[in-house]
Amino acid sequence: MKIPLRTLLAASLLTLALHAELHAQAAVIDLPTNQDVNRQRNVPLTFHLPKQTSARPLVLISHGGAGSRHGMYAIAAELAKQGYVALCLEHVTSNTDNIRQRMRNKGLGFKAALLDSGKDMIPRKNRPLDVKFAIDLATQLNTSDPRFKGRMDLTQIAIIGHSYGAYTAMVSCGVKPVGLVENLAEPRIVLGIGLSPQSANGEFFNQDSFKKVTRPFVGISGTRDIAGQGHRDFFQLMPKGDKHLIWFYDANHFSFSDPTGGPRRLPRVDADVTRALKVLLPGILDHYLLEQSSLDQKTRQQLIGKSIGGTVRRIDWQAN
Repeated sequence: MKIPLRTLLAASLLTLALHAELHAQAAVIDLPTNQDVNRQRNVPLTFHLPKQTSARPLVLISHGGAGSRHGMYAIAAELAKQGYVALCLEHVTSNTDNIRQRMRNKGLGFKAALLDSGKDMIPRKNRPLDVKFAIDLATQLNTSDPRFKGRMDLTQIAIIGHSYGAYTAMVSCGVKPVGLVENLAEPRIVLGIGLSPQSANGEFFNQDSFKKVTRPFVGISGTRDIAGQGHRDFFQLMPKGDKHLIWFYDANHFSFSDPTGGPRRLPRVDADVTRALKVLLPGILDHYLLEQSSLDQKTRQQLIGKSIGGTVRRIDWQAN
């Protein structure tokens, strides 16, 4: 069978792009087995290391429901390219395998299995505890493992999460979840970023959940996201001071998660939103973790200007 030249050219360009993305990082180290003895729970992790060998800030990345530690590979690779250590977590009671298991065992469709996971208090409690475990393990590796030794600045830690990962980031930053009495906040995290952050509709959080969040937090969503205007709730309910709302026009829920470059591919990714996030996220991290930039109105508009292109025609950025 003769393969069209256009197809061969597209495949070659994709291969070159993935090759360039990989080599923008010093290394991608996958650690699929990390046993938390206290909880009898495995926490798979993947590190994306920058080329710098000096201590660099650590950015944890938490996937959404039915995802994996590779679900935001494109963003993790970019952060490593920009000089950050990206640490991608996998939450085993709400990952791809777990959702498939729920579908088989309970006779559920995919969406129903996702909803079942969201109502389950086991992942709700354990996701933030996975974050604590990952930071503890990173601290250990930073001291004793020659692959990581001295490469992480553990005084400067941020977390980025999408969807159920946004819940994880929010709870880690001090948002109080409905139905859980434990303090699941992680004091070592200095900045939280939630992509498609949860609303205050009483399901995961209510209006009282946000009252004591004093650390910087950034929420990013879009006009076609699942909860609509509810994704703005955090911005209205958290105490003022270093809170940001970034709003993409026409972006949907799945626009904010891109596994490109990793072992799993999606047939349709929102490459334009990914490209915009590759501009916005490092700009935010540079300000809060490295104190290398301002986030005043002028700088925010400059970052937005660099992010516009393709289907991304308008982005609003509010700060208080």
